[in-house]
Amino acid sequence: MRDDGRRPADLRQASIVPGFIGAALGSALITTGRTRVICTANAEERPPSWLTSGGWVTAQYAMLPGATSPRGSRDPGGRGKEIQRLIGRGLRAAVDLRKLNGAGGPISLVCDCDVIEADGGTRTASITGAWVALSQAIDRLLAGGRIAEDPRLAPVAAVSVGLVGEGRDALLDLCYVEDAAAIVDLNVVAVQARGLVEVQGTGEHGVFSRADLDRLLDLADGGLAELFTLQARAIAGG
Repeated sequence: MRDDGRRPADLRQASIVPGFIGAALGSALITTGRTRVICTANAEERPPSWLTSGGWVTAQYAMLPGATSPRGSRDPGGRGKEIQRLIGRGLRAAVDLRKLNGAGGPISLVCDCDVIEADGGTRTASITGAWVALSQAIDRLLAGGRIAEDPRLAPVAAVSVGLVGEGRDALLDLCYVEDAAAIVDLNVVAVQARGLVEVQGTGEHGVFSRADLDRLLDLADGGLAELFTLQARAIAGG
């Protein structure tokens, strides 16, 4: 049993509130344990200058100074930039960019992920919540006639797993205390029924075997299935 009473394969209590920010084309507040992230999605009819066809999906990530104790910095720094690239890659894997063409030309969808409270798993929560915001934005683009075809391939979600403690226990959805003590830490990003997008794995305090990796990926699969269900309910209710 873990410090918060969860079993090894339990997610933290999670919720997604769609339409959390009225001014955004799409938005969601995702909560996983004590981690909370506001995700918004907006369209810009000015894709990157290097893009020759289709549209684009990108992301920005930031942690509010008061999201951690002690107070953090507003500058995302190298870590924040690396995380936002991860979020962008995950979202693009779930979208057919060729279909992000509107009457006015290619469309860029920008997803902003702002952490308002952090207790581990901010990058994975950002990806899971950003998909709901992005999906809501796409629905509105379709309804308004700004794009003709639905570019969504399948939902994308992410979860953390790790080996923690002297017994190298495999745990799902690490909170900060577990993450900080993890011998091995993995962030797993997947598109539903299509496969893995990215696996970020690090031996923080030791090495891990191929068998360890397989065990952690199996554990992640169960958590991702629950998150896909949570996303579907949020999108249906939004």
